[in-house]
Amino acid sequence: MNNPFSQPKLIYKLSFILKYKDIEVFEKFFPEDVLGICTSEVESSTIDSQDNDLWVMEVLTEGKPEIDSLVDTLKIYAKTQGLLFYSEVTLQQVEDKDWVAEYQKQLKPIEIGSFFITSSAISEKCPKDKVPIYIEASRAFGTGDHATTSLCIDAMSSFKDQKINTVFDIGTGSGILSFVAEKIWPNAKILACDIEEVSIKIAKENRFCNNSNVYFYQNSEQDLSIPKGWDKKFDLIVSNILASPLISMSKAIRSISHEGTILILSGFLDYQLSNIVEAYNISGFTVGDSLQKDRWVTLIFKVKIN
Repeated sequence: MNNPFSQPKLIYKLSFILKYKDIEVFEKFFPEDVLGICTSEVESSTIDSQDNDLWVMEVLTEGKPEIDSLVDTLKIYAKTQGLLFYSEVTLQQVEDKDWVAEYQKQLKPIEIGSFFITSSAISEKCPKDKVPIYIEASRAFGTGDHATTSLCIDAMSSFKDQKINTVFDIGTGSGILSFVAEKIWPNAKILACDIEEVSIKIAKENRFCNNSNVYFYQNSEQDLSIPKGWDKKFDLIVSNILASPLISMSKAIRSISHEGTILILSGFLDYQLSNIVEAYNISGFTVGDSLQKDRWVTLIFKVKIN
């Protein structure tokens, strides 16, 4: 029972803008007893988070901190770590409320084909005729609300009647495309990689929410580094990243494809289409189909048969 004479907590929010690449280092500055740290994108020119993208960090504390002293200490820490601020550091009092409940109320489930993408916290909202995919909000790309993600899901769903034994999700982000593939082909072995450590950490957390068996691992920018014990050829390869790495990986992707491999690529705009097609034609693929939404393009390739 709530005490009617109790006073509400005094909650303060410290805010400033930083570069995406500096988020984890700044997070380490704040003690574990803060109420929470939230980061969100302010400005980006691509679908995937890049090092120099601007993000805002908001830190909730109970009780009013000594702002001048805190800012001075934070600036000293930033200088020693080689970090920069891209705004003033501000402090404001915020209303005390159930922040978890508030966050959950703001989550908007997404329906793509037969899938219902939502947070596990509001799983009861899933219609009976939809397949739930649970993705928690995070810094990893892939919550289902971007055109490229939905296009990839549509592309994969178009092959639902085809037998797929092995799937490779390159640049998995939150893991969403791997979880969708697992629902479409429940008996398939699914491998997923990402060059970002934080993405693999978040994907593994989402794996638990989805009761999934997808194998997630971190690779390097230079090599797919397929783990030992896995097939070196895949029936389905999907990659929703950016045009430049897709082009640079065309030969590597051909090396892990067989004559029946289906390749789904996305993460690029229509003006980049010809460069993608050229690179993959040279590497031994031919375009089978294409999907487009809001200038974003998804291509479905097949291996050329000589």
